[in-house]
Amino acid sequence: MKMVYKGGDELPRKAIGIISIVLAIAIAFMVYSIWPEKKGGVHWPEDQALPSFPEPAPTLDLISLYNKLIYEAEDAEYGHEIGKVDGDGWIATAGTDKSGVLFNSKTITDVPEGDNKAVFYMSVDRFADENGNVAELEIRDQATGTVLGSLEVTNWDFRNENASQDFEVPFTSPGLGQALEFSVVWTGKSTIKLYDVQITSPMREEEVGMFETLKGVVNKTKPRIYDDSRSDEGTSWLTALGLGYNKIRNNWELLTKYRSEISGIVIYDPEVKDTYNLATTIAGLKSAIVVPPSLVEKLTGDPYKLPVLEDLRGKFKTNIEVYEFLYDKYWPETTHRVLVGLTPDIKIHLRDYAMGMEAAIVWLNPNVPEEEALLNKFMKNMPYGSGLYLGWWPDEGKGVSKTSEFGLATVAADFSSNLSVLSGTSRTITPAKIPDKPPLENKVYVSYVMSDGDNLQYMEHYFSKLWALPNRGEVPIGWTVSPLMLDAMPGILNYLHKTATENDALISGPTGLGYTYPNFWHDQKGLDRFFSRTDDYMKRGGLRVLTVWNTVKGVTNPNVGNSIAEKAPSLLGFTSQGGTGTIETYQNSMPGQELDVVYGSSEGDLIFPIQKAIEKWDRKSPLFVSIQANPWEVRYQNFVNAYNMFKENKDIVFVRPDTYFQLIRESKNLPIDPLAQ
Repeated sequence: MKMVYKGGDELPRKAIGIISIVLAIAIAFMVYSIWPEKKGGVHWPEDQALPSFPEPAPTLDLISLYNKLIYEAEDAEYGHEIGKVDGDGWIATAGTDKSGVLFNSKTITDVPEGDNKAVFYMSVDRFADENGNVAELEIRDQATGTVLGSLEVTNWDFRNENASQDFEVPFTSPGLGQALEFSVVWTGKSTIKLYDVQITSPMREEEVGMFETLKGVVNKTKPRIYDDSRSDEGTSWLTALGLGYNKIRNNWELLTKYRSEISGIVIYDPEVKDTYNLATTIAGLKSAIVVPPSLVEKLTGDPYKLPVLEDLRGKFKTNIEVYEFLYDKYWPETTHRVLVGLTPDIKIHLRDYAMGMEAAIVWLNPNVPEEEALLNKFMKNMPYGSGLYLGWWPDEGKGVSKTSEFGLATVAADFSSNLSVLSGTSRTITPAKIPDKPPLENKVYVSYVMSDGDNLQYMEHYFSKLWALPNRGEVPIGWTVSPLMLDAMPGILNYLHKTATENDALISGPTGLGYTYPNFWHDQKGLDRFFSRTDDYMKRGGLRVLTVWNTVKGVTNPNVGNSIAEKAPSLLGFTSQGGTGTIETYQNSMPGQELDVVYGSSEGDLIFPIQKAIEKWDRKSPLFVSIQANPWEVRYQNFVNAYNMFKENKDIVFVRPDTYFQLIRESKNLPIDPLAQ
């Protein structure tokens, strides 16, 4: 078809050329504007703090990226001629069971080539009066029948009764795909229990990092791989979210399955460990996997035939050289909304998520002048008031101070395993209703808070154990969580609301959209922007109370309290780290209280401040006591024990933090719920 003037003549070639250029530019602009979704399915609107990955596949490939191979003795897949399952192992009982094969792994094909070590974890019920063989441990090549390693275990080899003990059997594996058998043959003497068999291998440690980056490539377009390495939550979140899984026995199956999605390999230099961060950054931009030199020949040959996209060996001598190169060549191509801080020693966490975001990964210590100067260069290019540093620091205080200096927030996430899956879950949040508050009286009102929920890895892993406690709900408590869960793990946030008891309140960890020291911010407009975004996220996430940290015990500057009052009006109130219990009202609308205990570490920290407050109480007005404890030293049962000490005292009322601030508001003649106005 010819282009014509309205008079019917053909357009001049020059005009056609100009129109073609204009059309090409328009098409290029359209493609650029939708590129993040077209390229990988990752959706990152301008007003969203962290991206959303695509919806996960209904059935995920479940892999273990633990640096050891673990074969659980009680697993029904393995052979047991004698004995029975006994909780976390398989047991054969003297006098009841006949001697024979207690455990046989049948066909194991995922043991890497080379020198390995099998560790059998076993126990006996009692010490024998006479020494004698209890079990024969053996590793055999199934194809040839060759015994690769063996060990006779005697009664007196055990040091304790009913305590797991490890027995090591070195062996050389012929390679992946070669079928091996691990067996325990019991003699019938002494009751014996096998817990598991674990294989340690230098090659395995190198492989798991590669599969983490494979997960990054695959999950960017459609989350299909889930890492089951951590033992805290196992598959509990998958069950809670209604996602199925298929357990992968040999991770190399996935390299074949997803080969077509991998563009090539990036080789890091083991002699300069920070090249691992550079390699992961490049791999995220190029849909590649990161590999050690030891795997290059295998991956470039049949059947994978992966091209080498970049080889970093011998190019750098120091970490500074690595990150200067990253800044000069790749920082312009990566997102500037997030910078990932991750030690190169951590190879199997967070990297999949970083790759999906196309973020730069660094490990720079603000305590080292040369590293701090380079870190400053990165942070100067990030948006003040909305940028995030995701991962962790060599030193918490110095690191969070550094991000605060640049109007950024730190998000602890260095051991997060599956954000590339969890961030793609449904973003529909139905907040749990705040129960009606009790009438305000001249009583002592106590609020307990469990800290550290700003930490995404804590929410993904350890927190699952706390939430699963059978007696959760006995005590009114505020569980700190991160408002960023709305982006990073919305399905879990909604599940927490759905399964919360009337005594469970979800509140924001420090300090809203990330851990920052707002006293250190020098730009008030940027700080206002941060709290405005925090208010939006907390409102949508069903979080009504904020915890503010300005160092571990730092008080909150007036300008910070005023910013919260003005820019986060949906909040009922906020706590700060002063340690005095003092309550102030900001802008005649927002109560803020310095916690009585800022980071309790014992059951006594939950009890003594209440006793001390009662002794000084004049009984002429309500008294408010707020105590925050850390989850690493204070257990839920400690809260229960403390609560039980006071529950018969009619002058003491334990309430959730949101109810607590409603009562404070009433005592200050403020509207009980600003959202209800």
